[in-house]
Amino acid sequence: MGRFDSAGIFSIFTHALTFYRSSMKKISLLSFLVVGYFFAQLPPSYHSYDNLTKVIKELSSQYPSLVKIQSIAKTLKGKDVWVVTIGKNEQNKAVLIVGGIEATHVVGTEHALRLIEFFAHSYGKVDSITTLLNTTTLYIIPRANPDATESFFTKPIHERESNYNPFDDDRDGIVDEDDVEDVNNDGFITWMRVKDSRGEWIVNPDEPRLMKKADAAKGEKGMYRLYTEGIDNDKDEEWNEDAVGGTDFNRNFTFNYQFFGKKSGIHQISEAETKAIADFVFDHPNIAVIFSFSSNDNLTTAWKNEPMKGESPHITSVLKEDEEYFGFISKKFGEISKLKDAPKPLKGEGSFSEWAYYHAGRWSFAVRPWWAGEMQKRKDTSAVKDSTKKIPEMKKDDNSKSDDWQIKALKWYDAAGVKDVSLEWKPFKHPDFPNQEVEIGGVRPFVLSNPPAESLNVYAKPLFHFVTYLAQQLPAISLQNPKVEKVSSNVYRISVDVVNNGYLPTNSGMGAKTRWIRNVRVTLDVSKGNSLSSGRAKQTLEPIPGSGGYKTLSWLVVGKGEVKITAESPTTGKAELSVSLK
Repeated sequence: MGRFDSAGIFSIFTHALTFYRSSMKKISLLSFLVVGYFFAQLPPSYHSYDNLTKVIKELSSQYPSLVKIQSIAKTLKGKDVWVVTIGKNEQNKAVLIVGGIEATHVVGTEHALRLIEFFAHSYGKVDSITTLLNTTTLYIIPRANPDATESFFTKPIHERESNYNPFDDDRDGIVDEDDVEDVNNDGFITWMRVKDSRGEWIVNPDEPRLMKKADAAKGEKGMYRLYTEGIDNDKDEEWNEDAVGGTDFNRNFTFNYQFFGKKSGIHQISEAETKAIADFVFDHPNIAVIFSFSSNDNLTTAWKNEPMKGESPHITSVLKEDEEYFGFISKKFGEISKLKDAPKPLKGEGSFSEWAYYHAGRWSFAVRPWWAGEMQKRKDTSAVKDSTKKIPEMKKDDNSKSDDWQIKALKWYDAAGVKDVSLEWKPFKHPDFPNQEVEIGGVRPFVLSNPPAESLNVYAKPLFHFVTYLAQQLPAISLQNPKVEKVSSNVYRISVDVVNNGYLPTNSGMGAKTRWIRNVRVTLDVSKGNSLSSGRAKQTLEPIPGSGGYKTLSWLVVGKGEVKITAESPTTGKAELSVSLK
């Protein structure tokens, strides 16, 4: 039914996608036709750094006037952090899309790569996409953390979150001295459980392939100690506590940064990858919205304005004036994607998506790139090789047991018929535990956070629709209702409405506070020989609400001829209007 290939990159045959396809019936035929431009191109597979680089370079060569690539950083392993620019004018307002933030979520890169394919192939063929890319630029960083992500493609396969910048994790004065090892030589770094009455862990009674911490309040008593696979290299009776590297990209940003935290880095923005992307954001004031694939999800559960604790001057909650916009976009994500049953979002600690809003002042939206949702609730025997066997169904009395997203993921794989998701726990004679029972096994690396390869195109499909929708919600300025009124000889009153035709306001509340987002600037250019009697020739406006919100401006001008009015900001676009004084 399903399998893992020899490199550990798992795939699943097409019939196992029946569940998801049935949930997408409401998507219109037109939507399928639009996405069809993409589906004919990219094969369903995960891309190593070299393969990803090849794909984006080929796209840039195929569409030289639309797609451009640049490297904004070199990692310690010599890999480029690529930015792909899609659009006809880079000066247009923009959306930044970032994948590969969390190295264990390789699927985030795949979504970003498929977005690049989709927009590149659709331009000139689909009117809505052509119009969008003529007025809006997309910056897409498919893999923000390339060094760590390569652990998905190299043996022993290991879920690695940090880069390779040496760091003394256990602060014993020695760097990277106790890394993980594939002690049983099966090609995977999994788990070791050591039988010990003093241990904190037990076999999960709801899912024996998983371990859980014993809950004394429920009468549970620990039976095991649990470690990642390896040996105690430095003989300090700690296992793999100071692995090679490094810093976790998604813990290295300035908002809610954890000083001396695990994998947070020597200081904020200490890494080539994080500094390059932060600099890219600040160097591009036309970026109005940042969309990222991250477990710091605020699309399935919208950020809310909450009372701040203590007397800290730092803002740690979404501003009240921004809350409704986060709520509305979250609602639209659910309607467009049809995705449900998401795991509880993780609270960021130095995370990219929170930094993007709180410190960079951008509208920031993030979603976990994949999770096992409601597939296991459906009965569909066509997805199982043995057509007489029913798909495991989530019964009502199982709901409490299935709150754990890891259990849900394993049920999803079982329902879809995917094999080899976990490795059987097997005894192992471990040199560090000569007189104790040791078993190695557990769920294979990456399977709980990444779908089978052949389902990648299916899961990317609703994201095409949502990202297109999101990019269409940017503020859009126009000048409307111009009026010229003669007050006296050669004196004219000019008035005009500066209108925001987009959904999002011209600036978020946080953008206004950080001052990183420029407000709309209006300029009145009187011709030579004329003079401005009242009003300002240049002025900036407070944020204008979306959906037709406007600000009326007026001036008194002495003279004759043409007067030109311009309204613009990097994140709203530019509007111009000329009026005649007569």
